[in-house]
Amino acid sequence: MIILENINLTLGNRGILFDVNAEIPDTTWTCLVGPNGAGKTSLLKVILGTSPYSGSATDNSIEIYRNHDRNVAFVPQHPQIPAGMSVAEYVMLGRAKKDGWGTESKSSRNLVADTLKLTGLFGMQSQMISHLSGGEMQRALIARALVQEPDLILLDEPTSALDLHHQIAVLNSIEILKQRGVTIISTMHDITLAAMYADHIIVMQNGRILLSGASAQVVHSPELKSAFDNRINVFTLDSGRPVVMPTKDGLVD
Repeated sequence: MIILENINLTLGNRGILFDVNAEIPDTTWTCLVGPNGAGKTSLLKVILGTSPYSGSATDNSIEIYRNHDRNVAFVPQHPQIPAGMSVAEYVMLGRAKKDGWGTESKSSRNLVADTLKLTGLFGMQSQMISHLSGGEMQRALIARALVQEPDLILLDEPTSALDLHHQIAVLNSIEILKQRGVTIISTMHDITLAAMYADHIIVMQNGRILLSGASAQVVHSPELKSAFDNRINVFTLDSGRPVVMPTKDGLVD
């Protein structure tokens, strides 16, 4: 379990996170939602261990910044793209920690091939990674994370550059990881998709957590609407699935 206690984050003279407290259970999918500037990506980086913080952030009772043995995969929203590397080579980087670079096992090569098929990249494996479109690059990032076989995967807006078909395909592949015991934490602007896939939703605004709880409860909460200045409506389909939509001109039905 990841436990966050009184987390504060300051960059320069600017406060980013304020007194953040949350518990994220193992083998679940938790989604961070909120408007731009709410602190979602910053909180992801605290959990990743790349941002300094005050307070306590532990993963399985070990302070995150001291734990160098975690198998964590991170899918950033704005990655640095290496030059001169093919799609297959880039995805294979996810196996480097396990096998070393250039000494991949047959099982690793098979895993990469299967993951390329799963993410719709098979047939592009010889293309240069730098030549991919935004949506293709997003899928390559996720494929690299999947082949890492992590214990924890952090995803910053994993569907932002994808069309609807590939959004569902990618999220389904991430959901399979949860079924295999992987803990998933993501940020997501599409709250409808967040409610569809995540077990828990954490609502953030101005660097603080407004509400944390089961997705079915949070998506219908006044705190969620408050985070978006009451400019969203939540509808319930006949199936019981919630759909979150922005209101026109800020008017709430």
